Amino acid sequence: MLNCVVVIPTLNEESKIGELIQSLNDDEYPNKEIIVVDGGSKDKTVEISEKNGAIVILEKGENKSLPMARNQGAEYAIKGGNVDVLCFIDGDLVLSHNFVSNAMAHFNEDSEMAAVRTVANSIRDSVLMKAYSPVEDITKLIKKNTNAPPPPAHFYRKDIFELAGGFEPLGFREDWTFYNKVRKIVEEKGGKIILEEKCTRYGKFDSIKEFYKQQEWYGRTFVPYVKYAGWKSGAKDLLILRPIGYITGGLLAGIAFLATGKSVFLIIGIPIGIEMVKMVYKSVRYRSAYIIPHFFLNSIGNYFFIGGIIKYIIGDRKLSRGEG
Repeated sequence: MLNCVVVIPTLNEESKIGELIQSLNDDEYPNKEIIVVDGGSKDKTVEISEKNGAIVILEKGENKSLPMARNQGAEYAIKGGNVDVLCFIDGDLVLSHNFVSNAMAHFNEDSEMAAVRTVANSIRDSVLMKAYSPVEDITKLIKKNTNAPPPPAHFYRKDIFELAGGFEPLGFREDWTFYNKVRKIVEEKGGKIILEEKCTRYGKFDSIKEFYKQQEWYGRTFVPYVKYAGWKSGAKDLLILRPIGYITGGLLAGIAFLATGKSVFLIIGIPIGIEMVKMVYKSVRYRSAYIIPHFFLNSIGNYFFIGGIIKYIIGDRKLSRGEG
């Protein structure tokens, strides 16, 4: 039976880390180890992690960040020589029952299995989280043959992690960048990547401020990502700014019409009209009252994303989400 090492980067996660580690301890898969890579927590994250049986190492380097913490955790595990599969989990997630067992079954049964993807969902216990994740059953939106869902908490065989060279020192899409490297290796050298729907990791924002702080961080680390991935990929990723683009177009159309009285300017507002029709359709299809609030939540998030880009341009170059 193969050994699985779960690497968890942390920074001030005392409210959630204990429950996360305990859920991993309760997982029925016997051959597993938990490594917490702490980026300088000022709360009880380290103490709680050690109390629950995790190995804790302190992240090295001046510019601490998620990708570097993941790499350092993987390096520690590989040097220890007792790892076949690596799983990278953020410190604020909640996992479904037997998360590790359900994923590791594929590696144990198939030597060609290179990676196992897991389902990303949200704890929908507030209006904020229902707007953030408007569809309760997220698997309805996942196609097994696409690259969705996003990579955090995916499982990777150790050999392919090493071939991929670990995570790049990025912020925006650092996990997607690594996953795409793995996918390219599999396409060239052979192997398998599957989606295990029994493995679900749930995330939650405790406040709207936390959500917009994340969006600002994405914007602040967007330019380094574009420098790495290229402007073609960067331009495609800027499509996440469509919500604020639609709203801006609609406002400009209204202002121009009121100022001139010429209906031709209303053409600028056609995209948001089409988008609103689509949202009404999705609201009916998925029986969700939160499709439209989701759109406006992301619209304001786009504002903070753009603000993050501006912060980078004027000199804020750190990768860390925290103060370090």
